[in-house]
Amino acid sequence: MLIIQTIVKQWDKSQQSEQHQQQRMCLPDRYPLHIPPAKWVMENQVLLDQQGDDIEGKRIQYLVHGKDNFIIDRFRFSLSNKTLEYKTAHSEPVLISQLTKGWVQCRYNWRRRVEQGGFIYWLYEDVTLNACFVEKLDSQIFMISEPETVFTDLTLPEQ
Repeated sequence: MLIIQTIVKQWDKSQQSEQHQQQRMCLPDRYPLHIPPAKWVMENQVLLDQQGDDIEGKRIQYLVHGKDNFIIDRFRFSLSNKTLEYKTAHSEPVLISQLTKGWVQCRYNWRRRVEQGGFIYWLYEDVTLNACFVEKLDSQIFMISEPETVFTDLTLPEQ
């Protein structure tokens, strides 16, 4: 089974002070798993655990492609190959990790345009995605070890 944990920290322009940054930095980059709020998707093949902020109530969205691929943001997980790939709008998918041992942590920042109450503003995000394949569910999987791979480079070269 694939376990994906997302931790989202969201803020707007009014929360960019050093104090706000320090508060965000003090938040953990992994949590124990609890069902619920974690939920099973893809016929119990994927456990999706969403932590942190979700100001609009729809932040973490995913796509199931065929019977084998689970896509979240720009990350594609292959259930049969137990791999994680990253794809930009201008590149072919790049293999980040073979998830046969240990787990991977991906950290990235987004900025999204939000329209709310007749106003338009930028919503800034710091996202941590933890993922692993396991045979048996362990609620402490992300707590008992460090990630095998930490991926932070979302500026892949164009191919």
